[in-house]
Amino acid sequence: MVKENFPFNYFSVWLSPTKMFQQRKSLNWLQICIVLLFLLALNILPVPFHYQQQKSMPLDIYLPHVQKMLQKNEDELEKLGQTAKFANGQYHFSQEKIVQQNKKDLVGVAIPQKKVKTVKNAVVLNDHFFLFKEKGNVSKIYYSDDYAPQKGLRKQLNQEWYQRNKAAISFVMLQSIGSLFLLTNLVFVFGGGFILWLGRKSPMITISSFKETVNLMVNILGPISLLVAIMGFIKFDISLLMTVQMLGAVLVFLMVYAKTRFNDANNV
Repeated sequence: MVKENFPFNYFSVWLSPTKMFQQRKSLNWLQICIVLLFLLALNILPVPFHYQQQKSMPLDIYLPHVQKMLQKNEDELEKLGQTAKFANGQYHFSQEKIVQQNKKDLVGVAIPQKKVKTVKNAVVLNDHFFLFKEKGNVSKIYYSDDYAPQKGLRKQLNQEWYQRNKAAISFVMLQSIGSLFLLTNLVFVFGGGFILWLGRKSPMITISSFKETVNLMVNILGPISLLVAIMGFIKFDISLLMTVQMLGAVLVFLMVYAKTRFNDANNV
């Protein structure tokens, strides 16, 4: 029998629960770490693809105060935007107009930036750009060629803001979702491996080391991570993907047990 080299020896066990157990000694610790990084990459592969395909995102996730001000003053801003001429990527506001103003919030058109600096939250339309200010942080967005206020002002502003911040949002979500998958994978591999290792003294189990159990868990996690990656491209729902990852891994674990009873004397 020809001995397979890494990483082919790892991929070759994916379709066989029996081989997953038999090949529990095939990886060293460095290879296990490399495989864990590869599986994490599979998990998060759909994330940037999903957010790059999105045209907008609910503002209340990142700019809750801005979202509330837009909802409250949408009709008035819509009227002001319609009365002002918009051509060649810019408005032509005739004068400053304040729609809402208090100690913290400011909404209006053609408002000087000196006034915007005095409040924590603001939504301001200017000739060449608009401003979103959330708790002192200002986003200055220039109108793109795709900006079409006649199609719904709030929707268009949302899309403009998202397109400008798409890369940053994708990166943040990649970090957040990646951290979740990394944590669950480590808990499954090392936590599950440790529990299985505790039973090594049983005569019914032919497992002698902690590395063997970790290797076995990594073997189990492989095909499920690939399935989750494929599902993520078809329908991106992080809660669904996390559920499939864990339930799928548990099911494969049970299949390995059913086939081998974690004993080399069975199904060899």
